[in-house]
Amino acid sequence: MPREAGAVVRAYVGFSLENAALLDLMCSVKKDAQASTALLKAGRRWSELIEGLMLEGQRRGEVCEGPLEWIGVPVFATLHGFADLAATGMIPPEAAERGLDEAIAFILRGCAPDGRA
Repeated sequence: MPREAGAVVRAYVGFSLENAALLDLMCSVKKDAQASTALLKAGRRWSELIEGLMLEGQRRGEVCEGPLEWIGVPVFATLHGFADLAATGMIPPEAAERGLDEAIAFILRGCAPDGRA
């Protein structure tokens, strides 16, 4: 993902830390057949934002070529996993910022065309 995607990552993790119960509810409810249209639209907007960042990164040569779902799933798994670990206290608050920096660097390396950011 382009380097400016770090702001999106930080916003997602920040939201997750401040709203852990809400994030858990949102993730479980959107899989429900009775999920609201507004929730489904919000999920699509988030996906479109991430896809746009990855496409821009590919256009600029910062993200490896390939189907977005092959690139996006590991990115989201890393991001959501870190957010969940931090929100549940598995990553101590005093280590979260450094850990987030490391997670962002890991994501950038993984997306880079040659595997190095």
